[in-house]
Order: sequence, then structure tokens, then C-alpha cells
Amino acid sequence: MPEGPEIKLAADKIAKDIVDRSLTEVSFAFDRLKSFEAELTAARIVSVTPKGKALLTRFSNQLSIYSHNQLYGVWYTRCAYDYPTTNRQLRLAIHTEKRSALLYSASDIDVLDDDQIA
Repeated sequence: MPEGPEIKLAADKIAKDIVDRSLTEVSFAFDRLKSFEAELTAARIVSVTPKGKALLTRFSNQLSIYSHNQLYGVWYTRCAYDYPTTNRQLRLAIHTEKRSALLYSASDIDVLDDDQIA
């Protein structure tokens, strides 16, 4: 399980690729989160920050994606829509015109507003 410094490094790497970029698609593997896809795609990401051993991906519409890698989750940042060859399951994909942030194998993902984060 990643520890604090590793989470901070991951947040910085992801932020470099997707913060303040126009999004082309946000997609979730979990049906309970699919209703947020269009709303998040229409917004901009304003920050990616660690919160304990989790990441908060904050959007301009006051929503955030909370993601905790648990034991097996891993983030990849790659050229847009360039999926790695892996046996892992894609759980969250955030695409811009040039880059993608892809979360594989994590099971703890949610969309929260500011009150829920507090």
C-alpha cells in the first residue's frame, strides 16, 4: 500500500498532466458513479492532492473524486487514450486532448462535494 510520500509524488505527476486542461472524457467502471461522468467532463480539474493515503481530484464545479488505491490500485499517466497492456481492471479514466490519467484496480472511489469531504 502506498505511503504518504508516494501518494504525494503520484498526485504531483497526475496534476502535471490533467490540471487546468479541457477534459474530453471522464469515465467510471462503477455504475453508481456513471451519473457524474458528463458533469465532471464539462468541468476543469483544479487540483490533485493527497488526503491521507487517498487522492482528491478537485473539479471547478465543487465536486471531487476521492480515490484510495487500497492494496492493488495504481495510477498511470499516458498519452491520451493510450491504455497500457495490463491484467488490471480500469476503474477510472480521465482524458484530456493530450494526456490521460488512468486508475486501475482500486476499489474505493467516490464523487464527493465539499461538505462530504469535510
